[in-house]
Amino acid sequence: MLLDIDVEVFDGDDHVPVIEILTLVARGRHDWLPTTLDALRAEAFVAKLHAAKLKAPALKDWAMKASEAAADRSSSAVPPIGGPRSARVTSGNVGLAADDLGKPAVLVVENRIGDGGFVRAMAVALNDERVVHALRKRWLKFCHSGGTGQMADLAIDECRDFSVLVRVAMLIDSDRPDAATPSPNEDKVRKARRGGVPHIHMFTWRMVENYVPFRVWEGHFRHKEVKVKDLRGWIPQQRGYRHLKHHFVGKDGKMPSPLMPEGLTLSEADFHELGPDVVAELRQVLAMLHEIL
Repeated sequence: MLLDIDVEVFDGDDHVPVIEILTLVARGRHDWLPTTLDALRAEAFVAKLHAAKLKAPALKDWAMKASEAAADRSSSAVPPIGGPRSARVTSGNVGLAADDLGKPAVLVVENRIGDGGFVRAMAVALNDERVVHALRKRWLKFCHSGGTGQMADLAIDECRDFSVLVRVAMLIDSDRPDAATPSPNEDKVRKARRGGVPHIHMFTWRMVENYVPFRVWEGHFRHKEVKVKDLRGWIPQQRGYRHLKHHFVGKDGKMPSPLMPEGLTLSEADFHELGPDVVAELRQVLAMLHEIL
C-alpha cells in the first residue's frame, strides 16, 4: 500500500508504531515516497534510534536509500502520473494504522481454491511481481465465501478487522447469461459497498471459468477434444457467457479442482487469446489488489 506519512509522527510520544510502519516499508511490504525534506526527517529519526542503541540495520539502510531516491525524484523533469491512491498516516492514527498495515490484505472470493488459484496464475502470467510476491509472503490472503450468497456479509465482516486503513476487496462473478441481462449479483455488490467494502470487481463475463485460457481446458479434458474445439469456435461474446460446467461435465457433473493446474505456466498471450478485452479487465483486478496491498 502506498503511504502518505505525516512527518509529525516522528515527534510523537510513542515511537513503536512508527518503527513498525517504517520497518514494513523497509521490507518492501508497503511504499512511501517522501519528499527530500521528509526523507531527511525520517533519516534523522532513524539516526536517533541508532544513537539510543536500538539496533535496526535494515531501517538505517532504508533511510539512506530513501533520501537518495527522494533527491532523484525531486531532480526529475518528469512528474509522476497516476498510480494508486495513498493512505494517510498521521500522529492521530499512527497506532491503529500500524496494526492495520501489519495484517494481511484480504480478497474475498467465492472459492478459495478455484478463484484463488486463478488470481495467482493470472498474476504470474501478467508479470505482476508485487501481487505474486505478496501471495508468496502471505501478505495477501483469500477469504472463502462458499458461493455468492454470503459474499457481501463476509466482506463486510472482514472490514471490521481493520480500524483506519480498510484493506479488503471482493471479486465476484456476474452470473449473467448474456451481455444484455443485468447481473443477479448487483444487489450483493450494493450491499457490500453500503457496508464499507472499499474495492469490488464484478467480472464482465459470466464467471471466473470464462476467463480460463484454452490451454487449461485442453489439459483438463484431453478426452473431450470436440468440447474444447467447440469452445475455441465460439466468438468471445458467446463463450464469455456460456456456463462452462454445463458444457464440459453437465449440470450434475464436477469440474476439475484445482481449476488452474499446478505446474502449468501461462502467459499474457494465453489470456489475450480469449478476447481483446480480457487482459485489460484482468489488469483492473490486479490494480484493485495494489490498492489494498
